[in-house]
Amino acid sequence: MDLMNLLKSVEELLYELVSWLLFYPLTLWKCIRHPIRMMACAEAELGSDAKVRYSAAISPPIFLFLTLLIAHLIDLRFGLPMRELTGAMADPRNLLLFRAVLFSLFPLMMAVQGIRRLGQPLTRETLRPAFFSQCYAAAPFALAFDLAMTSARYANPTAWTVSGVLFGGGLVWYVAVETQWFVLHAGVGLVEALARVIVTIFVGAVLFVLIALVMASFIAPA
Repeated sequence: MDLMNLLKSVEELLYELVSWLLFYPLTLWKCIRHPIRMMACAEAELGSDAKVRYSAAISPPIFLFLTLLIAHLIDLRFGLPMRELTGAMADPRNLLLFRAVLFSLFPLMMAVQGIRRLGQPLTRETLRPAFFSQCYAAAPFALAFDLAMTSARYANPTAWTVSGVLFGGGLVWYVAVETQWFVLHAGVGLVEALARVIVTIFVGAVLFVLIALVMASFIAPA
C-alpha cells in the first residue's frame, strides 16, 4: 500500500514538472500580452475547486518562483563570476529563496495598496487573492530586472545598452500594467493610480536595496 502511494506521488510530481515545460511559456506569454486579464483570473480562480484551479496556467506564486529560478540559472550559466558567498548564502538554494523573498516584496506591497484602497480589512483571506494576482504582474518585471543585472556585469557599452533596454522596458511595462490595474480595480483616477504605483515601487526598491545590503555582509572579501 505504501509503495502504491509512493508511486502515485511520483506520478503526480513527474506530471506536474513536465507540464511546467508547456504551461510556463504559455503563462509567461499571457502575462506579457494580457496582464490585466491574467491578474483578474488569478483572483477569480482562487474561489474555484482546488482540482481545477489554474488548470490552464501555473499558480501565480509558483510562476514567480519559476521565473526567478530560470533567471538564476541564466545568471549562473552566462553571468560573470561574483565574489564568493559565505554562511547561509553559500547554498544556492538559500540564495534563490532569498531572491524570491526580495522580489515578492513588490506584489506584496501592491496587494496591500489595493486592499487599503478598496477599504477592505487586511487579513490573510483578503491578502491572498490580491497577492496572487500581483505575482502574475511581477514575474515578467523580475525576469527583465534579473537579466538586466546579468548583462550589466559584463561592463561594456553593448552590455550596458542591453541592460538598459531590458530594465527600462520591464519597468515601463510594470508601471503601465499596475497603473491600469489600479484604475480598473481600485477605482482611482489615472494620475492618482500612477502616483501610487511609482511611490510603491520606490518604497519597495528601497527595502529591496536595504535587505540586499544585509545580504552583502555574507559576501567574503575578494
